Amino acid sequence: MDYSAADVKKLREETGAGFADCKAALTGANSWGEAVKYLEARSGHKAAKMMAADRETKEGGVFSYVHHNHRVGVLIELNCTTDFVARSESFRHLANDLALQIAGVAPKYVNFEDVPAEVVEAARTAILEDPSMARIPAERRDEVVSGKLKKELGGQVLMMQPWVKDEAVIVGNLVKKVIADTGENIVLRRFSRFALGE
Repeated sequence: MDYSAADVKKLREETGAGFADCKAALTGANSWGEAVKYLEARSGHKAAKMMAADRETKEGGVFSYVHHNHRVGVLIELNCTTDFVARSESFRHLANDLALQIAGVAPKYVNFEDVPAEVVEAARTAILEDPSMARIPAERRDEVVSGKLKKELGGQVLMMQPWVKDEAVIVGNLVKKVIADTGENIVLRRFSRFALGE
């Protein structure tokens, strides 16, 4: 694809990717959309690599959000590997976005793995008792039950929720984007949501 320096600059602004990555994406792509998809895939791969690394995430901070009417407040502990990233604008912006999400949507768990086994089992039992499950072939039943479980419990899991600022973005993907941008793993360790009268 033919491109100009202005195209590289525009792609950098749109995706947040580095100059060399944008140049490579435009060189190898046949269209603008293809270049954007290439960079998104590269960003996801980079985030997965950082998340899989065994480096400790003991830096970071405790962040707070109090709604303007003082009826809802949130405290979160967001961790990363280095204090350099902990002081970065993108890390602090992510912390604010996560706290706002928790205040607005009130999730119960950070990740799907945090949902207690008894809650998952109760939901699984309810799904299996549904008469429509009898029509699903036995070899596909586990896959269908797993999908229904994630759909049913996903609204209570922060990393599976649509982001309040842009419903097309899932919160977990928002975190992965910052991981890819900063080059190190970021973990939301815990959160507490306070609502007046609860």
